[in-house]
Amino acid sequence: MSPAAERNRYHHGELRQALVAAALELIDEEDVGALSLREVARRVGVTYAAPYHHFADKQALIAAVGAEGFRTLRGAMDRAQEGVLDAFERLAAQGRAYVQFAVAHPALYRLMFQRETTDPECYPELHEAADACFQNLLDSVRQALGPEADERRVVAAAIPAWAAVHGLASLWNEGPLRHKLPEVDAEFLAHAVTRALNGGLRQA
Repeated sequence: MSPAAERNRYHHGELRQALVAAALELIDEEDVGALSLREVARRVGVTYAAPYHHFADKQALIAAVGAEGFRTLRGAMDRAQEGVLDAFERLAAQGRAYVQFAVAHPALYRLMFQRETTDPECYPELHEAADACFQNLLDSVRQALGPEADERRVVAAAIPAWAAVHGLASLWNEGPLRHKLPEVDAEFLAHAVTRALNGGLRQA
């Protein structure tokens, strides 16, 4: 496809978003190791040079995919707590949504926390999306603890809450929980999330 044809087919940020979408599909179907600018270009139907107009290298594409993952995760957490009145139960619902997302998209979940993209100056979009997720958690913890809780207490409670759901998801995805306790299923995991968050926050 000629550059002119590509411009006619994709306008503004459409090609960039199409490449990210193709990368997400590829990761879900295979794994992060299968990801390359060449392969996503092939899937989208553009020349192999086209992705370089939007991504300097593979790592830049990975960061963009990670940012999309965090935005999707935040949306899932927001939907999970809609209509739940009790602040502790809202937080637990968000925690269950977090684990459900991680279990449904294990390769994407690992990609989102890659060590190679931890520099916020190099990958601001990724860190902005990740920070929005963390701010969402802080807001939920603040509501659960009440207006008398100062910021230090909120952060001190939010860190173990995040560690609980992240740890459960990682133990499940990486195998130890599934292999050592085969009777554990998704419903049991959701119950464990609720207990971990409610118990920890009520003692904070």
